Amino acid sequence: MDYFIVGDVHGCYYTLRKLLHHWDSDHQKLIFVGDYINKGKHSHKVVELVRTLQRKYPGTICIKGNHEYEMAQYIDKHVPMRDIKENFRNTLSKYDLKDKYRDDLKWMKRLPLYYEDDVIYVTHAGVNWLGLRKFKENSSWSVLRYRGRLKNMKKLQVFGHTPTESKHAEYSRKYNGLNIDSGAGNFDNMTAVLISESGKIKKVYTENVKKEDYH
Repeated sequence: MDYFIVGDVHGCYYTLRKLLHHWDSDHQKLIFVGDYINKGKHSHKVVELVRTLQRKYPGTICIKGNHEYEMAQYIDKHVPMRDIKENFRNTLSKYDLKDKYRDDLKWMKRLPLYYEDDVIYVTHAGVNWLGLRKFKENSSWSVLRYRGRLKNMKKLQVFGHTPTESKHAEYSRKYNGLNIDSGAGNFDNMTAVLISESGKIKKVYTENVKKEDYH
């Protein structure tokens, strides 16, 4: 089975819906690299959609992003609203993860940090070149937040987190790494990539973020 891997979403529900039109649910395994929430206007709708897909298609993989991790930290540590980052605060003003949608928060906390099989390795931010503290969630070296030189995993590594300068997916032959964060969090583009069952890049889909997601 091929893989359909979706980059950072950041609350951009309508763009995500459009991007998923390219997905063939019968023949492609669906994987998300994380950062479902914040920045865009529709974090709740995004999580609701992703969780629905996960229930309907049990093979769906949802990786944890740093935004899910940090949101859980804010809530579990009872950080006052005034001390929460603006884009997290804006999300919480419409999406009550503290009480009404507490189950969504539990879901975010349980999300895995990586997916690996014989041909691909998927994380949110990529594996640092030393492999140091890669699963220590509060570390800047972790697969939740690392930015920098990557470790070649001897298979195709797919990740997001750092928006590409081109606003399109970018492949590094040196690291055999594919960055698919094309800037949804900046309201530029959202990207998904189709990977063959042998680990080859077959097609890249890029959608401009729809105005309904940020206006």
